Amino acid sequence: MSRRVTNDSLGTLQIRFPFDRRLVDVVKALPSRHWNGTEKYWSVPEKNVVAVVDQLHAEGFDFCENTRRLYRERGGELALDTNGREPGASPRQLGAATDLTVSQLNEKVQGAIQRAFPNSLWLVGEISGFNKARHRSVVGFELVERDAWGKESSRLKAVLFGRTLRELEDRLAQAGAPFQLEDEIQIRVCGRVDLYVPWGSYQFVIEDLDLNYTLGEAARRQEELRRRLAEEGLLERNRALPFPLLPMRVGLVTSLNSDAYHDVLRTLEESGLAFDVMVHGARVQGRQTEPSVLNALDWFRAHAGEFDVLLICRGGGSRTDLAWFDSEAIARAIATFPIPVVVGIGHERDMSLLDFVGWRAKTPTAAAGLLVERVLEAREVIESRLERILEHAREILEGTSSELEEQARQIPLVANDLLEQSTRTLQDAARRLHLGAGRDLSSASRRVDEIASRLGRSASRHLVRESERVEARGRLLLLLDPRRVVERGYAILRTETGAVLKDPAHAPSGTTLSAELKLGALRLRSEGPEKK
Repeated sequence: MSRRVTNDSLGTLQIRFPFDRRLVDVVKALPSRHWNGTEKYWSVPEKNVVAVVDQLHAEGFDFCENTRRLYRERGGELALDTNGREPGASPRQLGAATDLTVSQLNEKVQGAIQRAFPNSLWLVGEISGFNKARHRSVVGFELVERDAWGKESSRLKAVLFGRTLRELEDRLAQAGAPFQLEDEIQIRVCGRVDLYVPWGSYQFVIEDLDLNYTLGEAARRQEELRRRLAEEGLLERNRALPFPLLPMRVGLVTSLNSDAYHDVLRTLEESGLAFDVMVHGARVQGRQTEPSVLNALDWFRAHAGEFDVLLICRGGGSRTDLAWFDSEAIARAIATFPIPVVVGIGHERDMSLLDFVGWRAKTPTAAAGLLVERVLEAREVIESRLERILEHAREILEGTSSELEEQARQIPLVANDLLEQSTRTLQDAARRLHLGAGRDLSSASRRVDEIASRLGRSASRHLVRESERVEARGRLLLLLDPRRVVERGYAILRTETGAVLKDPAHAPSGTTLSAELKLGALRLRSEGPEKK
């Protein structure tokens, strides 16, 4: 099938050509074009013949006689041969005194642009306004150029036709979705310069995308920043801080009500530990990420004494989404932060610049889990030490208790020995007093009488007092007599040898004993010691 445009004499131009994706995009740019799926051709109202011929003659299309006639009648500027091609210069020169319509002027400009840029070219720029047009079959947005300070310096309108967009998205998916086509992404695209005649709009029609450029540029920038921070000794500075044993007072920088926000709070809450969390909201994607996160870090720096640790978290996303954290200013702020900063950004495989300067966790959930794990470890250490202290105290108490019990067992034995010794001493003294008391008293009485007779009346009073003292002494000795104990209703047990019985063990079953009472004595037979 050749490339040909014919007039059906019914007010429509029919465009036929073998399938070519680029030509399809060219035809889609024509005004009021329509695809006839049954007969496989594109149709355009003949009133737009000038735009059709000017757009397709450079693509090698042939035009029927009716089409060429309509083109000339409507002021077409190209001199077409019998095959519809331009043989040379236009019969009408631009400088001629001829009025042009707006569409004719736009078509002339379009032709000039196409002649100036006959081939596709590569262009680098930042996407802007793409997200607002995603629902359309033809996506129109802008490519932006920025200077070294991030200030916008130039803009260019860009177009992505539906088929091309789907093909690029399929390629991104096959590559593992390293990034998405969205605002504020730096891309390198191939396309052609064109002018949309109905609107007089100068635009760049995108035909292809360099995936490696976007990824490589992000990786190159991250590596350059990491090398610079390493040379200044900032990569290990925050990680050199001692991590608290009980990081219970937690600061969190993340997007409020995001998945990361809920994952962190849920993990800390489900641990059952009494974490105290303060959240400072921040942007985690786009050009406002850096100032927003720096503002949060400044607040926590001013209140660093109220926190044990700080978390910076963001959920998963493409590499270009996470590239907003490849910020030198944020990395320096974390490196010099006065308390440990735990970074939980993206998924396990993702690495941002902040992962090299903070305490890296794989995900927001893992960042919260790190704190839970650290507290549980500290609790285990404390409980283990308490158990050792209690065990040692128990051993000391058991040892002391054994000593006290031994001493308690010795007290009755020692007391019995002392009581027995005292009893024997008293018994001996009582016997001596009993034997000699009578002789001493009678002799003393005679002596007193003799002295009294010699000393007379005054001495008699003195002797009376002394006699009373002697009598008192006698009464004391009588009270100390063991028999007085018997008179009060007690009994003294003695063995067959007459010894006082003190230990039940000395009177096994069948032993004959005597019990000395107030009014006599009893003979007894032991049945052995009684169990306690």
